[in-house]
Amino acid sequence: MIPIVRVNLRRAVGDRRLLFVATVFPVLFILVTGILAGSPKEPVGLVHPSPRLLQLVARTGDLKVRLEPDRAQLGDDILRGRVVAGLVGLPAPPGAIRVDFVSESASTSAVQARTDVVALLDLISAEGTRTAVTDVTLAHTDVPAPLSPFSYVAPADLVLFLGITVLLLASGVVESRRLGIMRRLAAAPVRRRNVVAALVATSLSVAAVQSVGLLVVGRLIFRVHWGDPAGVFLVLLMLSLAYAGAAALVSMRSRTEEQAISLAVVLGIVCGLLGGCMYPLDVVGPVVRAVGHVVPQAWAMDAFVKLVYAHAGLVAVLPEVGALAVFAAVLVALALRAYARTVYSPG
Repeated sequence: MIPIVRVNLRRAVGDRRLLFVATVFPVLFILVTGILAGSPKEPVGLVHPSPRLLQLVARTGDLKVRLEPDRAQLGDDILRGRVVAGLVGLPAPPGAIRVDFVSESASTSAVQARTDVVALLDLISAEGTRTAVTDVTLAHTDVPAPLSPFSYVAPADLVLFLGITVLLLASGVVESRRLGIMRRLAAAPVRRRNVVAALVATSLSVAAVQSVGLLVVGRLIFRVHWGDPAGVFLVLLMLSLAYAGAAALVSMRSRTEEQAISLAVVLGIVCGLLGGCMYPLDVVGPVVRAVGHVVPQAWAMDAFVKLVYAHAGLVAVLPEVGALAVFAAVLVALALRAYARTVYSPG
């Protein structure tokens, strides 16, 4: 089994197209999609704002706002990074406005938001309305730093390109079949499951290197807080195992290297589209969201949303890890059956 893995890895390292897809292209894609998506100002939450303040907000493009139902929800959204700060309207006599400016810390975004808010309140004050602003800082929590604008793009592209890269490994196995290497292995005293295990191990090795690289790049360059390490590890492990089973299955069902490459790219992109790698599944309807979960990418993205945005731990993502494990088991079993039918068939 080890010699098979060594030969497959040597072939993968020597494939410049695969190296480009696994390294340079994902980083460029994260950068470009992140920039195109923009890095808008974080919104400021408003609780019980005055009608005049809402009018001024609607006329300015310098301040994004989000209406909050109550102060408790505002505090939760601030701590989770959904808004950078908040403004809470307080009871005041006619002709006066009293507000609390709520923030977690004196971050650059919070200071800028306060400056923008005070500028609007100064306009209201100039109109003859008495205004008073009180600063309120939330208690310290273990919530990480504010989210990076790449917090969704980076995990999405990791899931997307991890699948494409692993699936592209199928072309090397097709080449081995064309050269008769797989038939010679079938004639050797090597069990079928060991050969499939070697193919899966090769995919896992490539996936591990790519995952570590993109995790490091995402953290150091794009400032993405990936969340609980144990949760990230298990999600990527089960996802890579599912991809490895799919790659082995594609390699047994493809007749030529070109067909394997085409199928890998199409499957990777289509499944990534269904699974929320191009857009969050929260923005689509329940039917589309349910259809998207027929592919493992959707479960992986659900887990990353919990890890990155909700700062959840390992226990919270166990349902997604379990679903990915089911995908992995089914795909590896199908690959083993396809190997037996393809290599050992008389045709």
